[in-house]
Amino acid sequence: MPNQSLTQYPSDRPLHAAYGACKDIASFVGGTLRPPCAPPVENVPRGDGHTVLIFPGFMTGDWATKGLINWLRDAGYDARGWGRGLNWGPTPVALTRCAALVDEAHQRTGRKVSLIGRSLGGLFARELAKDSPAKIVRVITLGTPVLFPVKTPLSPFAEAFSVGFDPSFTTRTADLHRNPPVPVTAFYTRSDGIVPWRSCLIEETPASENIEIDSPHTIMGSNPVAMRIIAERLAVHPA
Repeated sequence: MPNQSLTQYPSDRPLHAAYGACKDIASFVGGTLRPPCAPPVENVPRGDGHTVLIFPGFMTGDWATKGLINWLRDAGYDARGWGRGLNWGPTPVALTRCAALVDEAHQRTGRKVSLIGRSLGGLFARELAKDSPAKIVRVITLGTPVLFPVKTPLSPFAEAFSVGFDPSFTTRTADLHRNPPVPVTAFYTRSDGIVPWRSCLIEETPASENIEIDSPHTIMGSNPVAMRIIAERLAVHPA
């Protein structure tokens, strides 16, 4: 399926979109050099040790989520990144890797796994939860679009790599908005310079919620408010 079914460049606001992306990326650089102060782990619910897998966003890797990974470990979780370098999109290798991580954690511990995904990584998490709900306790997404095609300044890059996308994933485009059958928390920000914030809104149900935070797209995972809420949600065990 052509990549344009997934993304489009925001041609109705090209200069504004490019400026927003540059501003957001600058926030990422600044946040990497001088990370925000994370909430003290003593002030959030203590984790129960279950595995939490964190999937990175498009063209990033575990280095972009290591702050959240380390903080969740300190909070009492078996938090892990995906361990395979950069996320170049929904390639067969990437999707197989994510599924294997869920299977391994579930088999090793005998417990369900929580999934956290930044941007595109959140789509991986949502679709895994649809495919294997018996292995996943909840999904948390950070700036993850669910309404497609998404108008993003990164569209040219997605187009360039789309030749390697797994057709079985891209054919799901019309169904990506459907929530998985597990609790879902979707963080979004109106300051998003990468994806339109409205495209990140999920259908709200008793088990699915949208939460707005004030943060650039690229550093939502290190936002102190988001981190605190993530710890609170991970501590809740659905019936």
